[in-house]
Amino acid sequence: MYQSKYFAADAQDKDINDIFSDLLLSEEHLSKEGYDEGYTKGASEGNIEGYHLGYHRGAEIGAELGYYCGVVENLLMLHKENADPRIEKNKKHLETLKTLIESFPKHNSEEVDILALADNIRTLFKKVCALFKIDAAYPEADKLSF
Repeated sequence: MYQSKYFAADAQDKDINDIFSDLLLSEEHLSKEGYDEGYTKGASEGNIEGYHLGYHRGAEIGAELGYYCGVVENLLMLHKENADPRIEKNKKHLETLKTLIESFPKHNSEEVDILALADNIRTLFKKVCALFKIDAAYPEADKLSF
């Protein structure tokens, strides 16, 4: 038979009022036990699931920013080799984008809104792509889950 921590093992040692009180409050006691047990289990499983979710989202954002950085560095390298007037004219945007990507936090911090910063980088990247008339689509965009 199930024995709750709220009910005495030996009913003969209890007063009749305590027995009636236990009967009246049994649902509340069992509900609290179930909540406590579920909370403990959920907290441990939630931490593991949250870690994996954060890890994968971080990897996705990192891959996307790496792609953007590669495109920017490629355009800057073309400028050094060819002195393309389009690149010279928009070099400031390229350098700003490169600086934003390089300053993106490597570790999670509550002071920095990582998603807003990533959106700013995406927006500037699209602007740069429009200026250079190149496709701004991230090739792995269909694999992103956010």
